[in-house]
Amino acid sequence: MRDQYWQEIIDPGDRASQLGKEICFASHGNCDAVRMYPHQPGNFRGAVGFTWKPHILKRMANNSAETWTMLEEVENDGAGGKPQFFTLVGTPEVFTSLGWEIIEMVVEDFSRSGRLACVFSNDLNVKRITEANFPLVEACFKGYGAALAKTKLVNITGEVAVMKHSITAFCDANSGEQLVLTWSGTCTGLAYRPFLIDGSAIKAGMPIVGFWEPGYRCNGGTFFTNVILNQFGPDFAAIRSNPAAMTFIRELTVPSASYSRTICRLVGWNDDGSPGEPLARIAGIAHITGGGVWGKFGELLPKGIGARLDTMPNPALVLLQGQRLSWDLEGLRLTDHQAYGTLHGGCGMLLVCSTDNDAQTVIEEARHDGITVQAVGRTNEHTAQGEKLVIRSRFHDYDRPLNASELKKS
Repeated sequence: MRDQYWQEIIDPGDRASQLGKEICFASHGNCDAVRMYPHQPGNFRGAVGFTWKPHILKRMANNSAETWTMLEEVENDGAGGKPQFFTLVGTPEVFTSLGWEIIEMVVEDFSRSGRLACVFSNDLNVKRITEANFPLVEACFKGYGAALAKTKLVNITGEVAVMKHSITAFCDANSGEQLVLTWSGTCTGLAYRPFLIDGSAIKAGMPIVGFWEPGYRCNGGTFFTNVILNQFGPDFAAIRSNPAAMTFIRELTVPSASYSRTICRLVGWNDDGSPGEPLARIAGIAHITGGGVWGKFGELLPKGIGARLDTMPNPALVLLQGQRLSWDLEGLRLTDHQAYGTLHGGCGMLLVCSTDNDAQTVIEEARHDGITVQAVGRTNEHTAQGEKLVIRSRFHDYDRPLNASELKKS
């Protein structure tokens, strides 16, 4: 008797989980701050534990109920709607970079507050795994392993779930050749009190540095999906057969940039989780994801402090293309004001530095790591809430100053 559930769900899931186990074990030496304890090395379902190295535990032992020196902390996030564009392109080449997205979205939230990401786990939910799409699954894990190594993260565990009736995408053709999935992750790391960055030290007159982002960085996926459906669809086959559509969609699979190791080095972290000497004084960091610059950077500024971002870089081409494609779509037209809230506006991270010398150090260290970086503005004293943040646009209405009060009108 054919066991359909076993063939469609259990066996494919186990096959993918075995790949995940190999990635996990290969990552155990990535982070010098942790010591791994796999209880059953031959069993891919076997428990895996870890402890912090003795020098970290010693600092944690000094914590009390009232004060602390070093803590273990946790963040979680996911790739949002970005995996849909990988599904639409459907090649192993693009799926190799999908693992970057869940890592970057989480570890950058660690680094923006001066913390060090160390141990990761992930949750991969797929519609189906078949012989036809298994090369795409393999590409996902291969790229994920490479991303773990580059970011010096240990992947301690993970989950692969085949959810035939729960997972879908706007481009789902119900084909066994497609890999339709969602992917998220959770990270455990370290917080050292003297290194924490929360924006409270930001004062008027501080320089602001921007780390340029080559793709769309997982914020704005719904906007791009709506544009694709209205400009090139809604028929899936029509989208796939349209060269202009597929060229645009491939740009949406460009991997998010990695900034965390640069920031951790600037803050003062050593690779083994011990605190060293900071290279630069950073008063605030905003990871520009959902809510864009208006939201993520605006909320970082303390009361009475504003900022002018007069020299933002040109946004990645795919952001400009997305805005242009929306221009004649009723209800979807993206103004410049909205673009800096829906999208990241050119920078995946914005850093407020204490002095110009600190800003120069940040720029030099980032360039050493291959990050495109530049000074983008300066903080100021401001009490008018609507004009607290002013951005000189680099979108359609080029070189026009924008502020949050106009955003409400648009």
